[in-house]
Amino acid sequence: MRRFIDYLGELGPRWGLPSGPCRVHGYLYAIARPATEADLRGALDLKGPELAEALTWLTDFRLVTRADGAWRTDTDPWELLLRALEERRRREIDPALDLLRDCQREMTADGAGGKTASAQIAKLIALVEDLAAIDMQARRLSPQTLRRLVGLGGRVGRLINRTLRTGDQR
Repeated sequence: MRRFIDYLGELGPRWGLPSGPCRVHGYLYAIARPATEADLRGALDLKGPELAEALTWLTDFRLVTRADGAWRTDTDPWELLLRALEERRRREIDPALDLLRDCQREMTADGAGGKTASAQIAKLIALVEDLAAIDMQARRLSPQTLRRLVGLGGRVGRLINRTLRTGDQR
């Protein structure tokens, strides 16, 4: 289990996530039961402030809850993924679109010098808006339907890989 938790602690920063919360979340997910702060400190070798910071971050992202003095996370990886994606969308996509639109307006107002940059930003805005629209439609689906769709896509992709003998053969 230690290898799994350490891996998540290393993986998190590659995705722009802090290591400590990833380790705490990985532990709670792996044990699939509530744990006290003393349990977490002992299992993860974390100091009080470091653990408090990790739990605050996880709480802010709605990935852990506290009840009866113990912390827990959901055991359904799909539910966790959807919750994390929603929080990232709210915190990152919407503000990014606002900033990009402001930048584009400013460059357009600058005249010819900003015309190329404005066009490039317009392409980026279109991409982010398309991704946001896909996200919005995906959120309309039930978690079960989304699981089936993604699972079907994964099976089709693996079948194509095996048939064409390309890519990962899993």
